[in-house]
Amino acid sequence: MGGLRVTEDELRAWFVTGLEVIEEAEFEQARRMAARAKIPLERALVERGRIPLGFLLRQLAESWGVRFVDLKVSDVQLEALRSLPEEYARGHTLVPFELVGTQLTVAMWDPRDREIIEDIQRRTGLQVTPCLASDSAIQRAHLLYKGDLREMLDRAAADEALAVSRPRRPGEDDRAVELFKRILEYATVTRASDIHIEPYEMEVLVRCRIDGVLREVLSLQPAQLPSLVNRIKILSGIRIDEQRVPQDGRFEADLGGIKVDLRVSSLPTLWGEKLVLRVLPKESVLLDLEDLGLAPADYQIVLRNVLRPFGMILVTGPTGCGKSTSLYAMLQRVGIERQNLVNISTIEDPVEYTLHRVSQIPINQAAGMDFAMGLRALLRQDPDIIMLGEIRDRETAEIAVRAALVGRLLLSTLHTNDATGAVPRLLDMGVEPFLLGSTLVLVVAQRLVRRICGQCRESLAAEPQLVASLRVRPDFDATIRILQEQGVLSKGAEPLSGLRLFRGKGCRQCGGSGFRGRMGAFELFEVDEEIRGMIVEGRDAFSIRAAAISRGMKTMFQDGLAKVFLGETTLEEVFRVAL
Repeated sequence: MGGLRVTEDELRAWFVTGLEVIEEAEFEQARRMAARAKIPLERALVERGRIPLGFLLRQLAESWGVRFVDLKVSDVQLEALRSLPEEYARGHTLVPFELVGTQLTVAMWDPRDREIIEDIQRRTGLQVTPCLASDSAIQRAHLLYKGDLREMLDRAAADEALAVSRPRRPGEDDRAVELFKRILEYATVTRASDIHIEPYEMEVLVRCRIDGVLREVLSLQPAQLPSLVNRIKILSGIRIDEQRVPQDGRFEADLGGIKVDLRVSSLPTLWGEKLVLRVLPKESVLLDLEDLGLAPADYQIVLRNVLRPFGMILVTGPTGCGKSTSLYAMLQRVGIERQNLVNISTIEDPVEYTLHRVSQIPINQAAGMDFAMGLRALLRQDPDIIMLGEIRDRETAEIAVRAALVGRLLLSTLHTNDATGAVPRLLDMGVEPFLLGSTLVLVVAQRLVRRICGQCRESLAAEPQLVASLRVRPDFDATIRILQEQGVLSKGAEPLSGLRLFRGKGCRQCGGSGFRGRMGAFELFEVDEEIRGMIVEGRDAFSIRAAAISRGMKTMFQDGLAKVFLGETTLEEVFRVAL
């Protein structure tokens, strides 16, 4: 993160006097840290954890009168990119990403630099609209200057196939190195969360999980698998002479200034070793609480509960549904609202993102350090807020509940199908009903649905079969009433009459899928006195869920349906993730 040419007085006026998210004494500490470490003051504020980077950039963009863009590589139009040479774009930390007529939109790390803007206009003969973007997003977009990454990937695969079809020549061992580099570049540019290398009898598939869905990237020859696997195993510190048992490793890759953490898992299969790599960009801008996709009323519920001094908040759902992202967003908001007057600690397996001014403890099963041991030790460290990566067993659940009982706010995840299912799940683990009723304050169940691509979104009349599938649902009347109260549907006698939905036709920006990015569909179960009494009495799960819905709990399907009618996702996506 470089400097933004923001003056000390400007930062003080915005964050101390105006927004009041930081006190003068702490601002002065950040100023001294910046002078001592010879870094920009705004970076010191981020490093000290007082102001999340995403929040800082949005505030700066608003105050400067420019737009902040969470720049994705798929946003970059190649014709816009070609308007400026790579050396110029890298040297000034900017990237032109949109060209409409004579209007060129440029993502810049410092959009107030009029001299650079005027220079771009002279070079291109176009009118320039500057936007603010993070330097890591701009550097990721610079990878496109290398050419069509898809073509380069195919070419690297063909070169490697040629190398394995005959005896290796000097220097040809580098073909596997080049192939893996191209796979990693492609995954980084498309913001894939995972890379799968899957051996079968006649081929080796390389697939990337993009927006939660696996997409085929390459089909390799089986003879190409050993060199590719060995390259990855060497990088991640995994034994290359062991192919009979599962192994795990990790390493850091540097792609032209973009640093990526990769967690590697190898597993023996019938046709060879299967590898799955979790891709974690080190400089990703964590989402703020406002960016999760919560409806306004749900956002207020979450905010109200994360600012509690004690209690237990759980986020539930299957693997890969964004639970950790939601927990990180909650912790960031606590840091802002409570002005870092609290001791925040986490226990994670593994630590996926680094949080400033938060003590993060990784689990080490080989050394006997599990969630229960870490939590017991952490309770002797005077914590105010604890984030526990997951509640997996009875011992961890009991310690977590007792921690929340004695004046600490505890956040964690749990694997359940819906929000109210957290109650029977914890009771099955052996937690006493009176302890659970006294500590549980909020459960957030979530799934991720794909967003319709904004570049190719189109409106169409709702098919009668889809409308009919909604009408036969037992909760249809309640759903319509809730959506009418939210203002999503009109309050006429036939609210679904003439209903129009949206879809993405498919374009270059979304890779032809019609979707780009994901958002959450949520179900919020807030525990009030009546529900608390039912938990203490040991009432069954069905009764607790019925009581929660009768008291206004919106189901995950209802929240997803609201996003369908607002044109953010499709009904098929909601049916895919919610009942």
